[in-house]
Amino acid sequence: MDDKETPRSRKRFLGRRGVGLAIAGVLIAGLFAIFMNIDQTSGEGWKSPMLIGVLLGLIMLVFGIYRLAKGNSNLDYPHGGTNNEPEN
Repeated sequence: MDDKETPRSRKRFLGRRGVGLAIAGVLIAGLFAIFMNIDQTSGEGWKSPMLIGVLLGLIMLVFGIYRLAKGNSNLDYPHGGTNNEPEN
């Protein structure tokens, strides 16, 4: 196969948009799930307020995966922030 036949992004995996958000979501959801598992002795189980942390972590994970799959947005400004100025 030739290099021209397989176009691939030259960005490193950790340099792509959404990777940090997905990794942070996994860590947050995992840590709160571990805390919930440790706290089973109180008898609350899945009714624990720690479930909010797990859900927020999972939302971060899903949004990070979406950003990974979708790629750049037209709102992304190359130097950080957003470009909200109207185009001429």
